[in-house]
Amino acid sequence: MRARRAWIGRAGGAVALSAAIFGCERVVDVEIPAPAEPRLVVEGRIERVLEAPSGDQRIRLTTTDAFFSNREPPPAAGALVVVSDDAGGIFPFAESAPGLYTATDLEAVVGRTYSLEVEWNGETFAASAMLRGVPPIDSLYFVFEEETVIVEEEGFRATIDFSDPAGRENYYLWEQLVDGVNIIPPDPGNAFNLVSADEFYDGRRIVGFQPNDEVALQTGQRATVRQIALSREAHDFYLTLFEQNALGSGNPFSIPPANVRGNVRNLSRPDRPALGFFEAAEVSVAEAVVP
Repeated sequence: MRARRAWIGRAGGAVALSAAIFGCERVVDVEIPAPAEPRLVVEGRIERVLEAPSGDQRIRLTTTDAFFSNREPPPAAGALVVVSDDAGGIFPFAESAPGLYTATDLEAVVGRTYSLEVEWNGETFAASAMLRGVPPIDSLYFVFEEETVIVEEEGFRATIDFSDPAGRENYYLWEQLVDGVNIIPPDPGNAFNLVSADEFYDGRRIVGFQPNDEVALQTGQRATVRQIALSREAHDFYLTLFEQNALGSGNPFSIPPANVRGNVRNLSRPDRPALGFFEAAEVSVAEAVVP
């Protein structure tokens, strides 16, 4: 399935729309809200990669844009970004590119709580998240599917096996990269494939799961599947994003919907929280080349 992009959270002026139907023309005036003050958008995840832990972390800050803008979200440059943990660690993030803030010495630990503080445009924003563990991907392989009435494109599908830990609530997000590019079709039908709770498979072994069965892979392409542990709050946030079809092209924060509330508070102006989400997660990563 493919769906149109939803342009939510944009601001602009009034526009007149013309439509010709059966040779007749009717002009409809649609009132668009006046240009609004840009809102901060936070795309941040403190990660511990299960197979290769490191101290490299990144947080991206952008802003909302005009209603009819078709450019990339403007970067929120010049911010002060600091992450701290509940063990007393303090980790400043340097701006390595406009709106991109990185650190190289934050080796995340499962069970630890991380707090984000951002100072930007005269305001202070804050959020916190506990880093949850994730079960490893046991295997990544490829299943070939021919084109049918149901299958839109012939090719290989990335397929994984893993075991869900028993006796606790687990929430997952799956990301799939093809030759290094994050592939997330803007399709609300993928909401229950790429975001999941283990309510109906707690403690079971999952075999033959295809997180993104709409992506057809060809021989020689490299596929990367990232299995990410989420909190319940993050699970609900991502699920709402998918259902609203506001993902853009591979970046879930490229078109931030105004009515999807994240967890980043505005300490200076509580009535204007930032959009987006800050989280901490362990990630299992599997890579393979299509045979």
